[in-house]
Amino acid sequence: MPSKSKRILALILLLGILMLGGCTSKENTEQSVDVSTQTENTKSKDEDIKVSKEDNSASNIPEEEISQELASNVNKEDSEEKLESSKEPKPIQAPEKQENNDIAKTNSAEPSLAEAHKVEEKVEANTLKIQGNIANKLNLTLAELKSMNDIIFEDEFYSLNSFGTTGHTSFKGVKLWSLLEQKAKISPNASKITLIATDGYSMEFTVNQVKKLDYIDETNPEKKFPMIIAWEEKGIEYDVADGPPYKLIVGQKEAGDVNKPQWVSNIDRIIVE
Repeated sequence: MPSKSKRILALILLLGILMLGGCTSKENTEQSVDVSTQTENTKSKDEDIKVSKEDNSASNIPEEEISQELASNVNKEDSEEKLESSKEPKPIQAPEKQENNDIAKTNSAEPSLAEAHKVEEKVEANTLKIQGNIANKLNLTLAELKSMNDIIFEDEFYSLNSFGTTGHTSFKGVKLWSLLEQKAKISPNASKITLIATDGYSMEFTVNQVKKLDYIDETNPEKKFPMIIAWEEKGIEYDVADGPPYKLIVGQKEAGDVNKPQWVSNIDRIIVE
């Protein structure tokens, strides 16, 4: 019996030893796992800390440098787009449109209707109009007057004005009475002739005064002068830009006659009554 008890006691001790060894192994294993886990956690924390440092270093870049970098990239992209667009070929105009453009240019080069009317009005304004009690109403241009070689007269006329100023001036034009008699065919019962300038200034004469062909120069009584419509003075033609280039020139009726005020410039029309 004692022997049997010893064996049981020995068995219990053995079991106790085995159980104690198992617990120690489990604790070692758990400790090993805990150490490994702590190591991984530490490594993860280190990596997080590293990433955090990198993020912080990126976030510490000055805002001005970031703005400059962004602007540089935008400008670079715009430049590349402009370069690409400049390389694109220009569209070729269709022949029909080109032809239409050529026609439009040709038409635009031609004077407009309004401009043509202006030219006509200017020509009309520079004509000498003879109206009234005549057979032939005339609207004469300067060229037409110059062509009347049979009635052209040229000489120096003496003038005396209201202030006593005197002088000799050369004129060239056509004889007024010859113009009315031969060209306009003045009526035999006409009695009065009025010359009117563009500014309204006018001079009135009787038919007999216009017919008179012996107006004088008191400094040279031997010379005789008709009334003339002159277009040239001192060898220079009147400028058409200043108005109709026609001027009435009258000599003296007698010595001391103040004849200069009768010289009418820019004559627009002659009216016979």
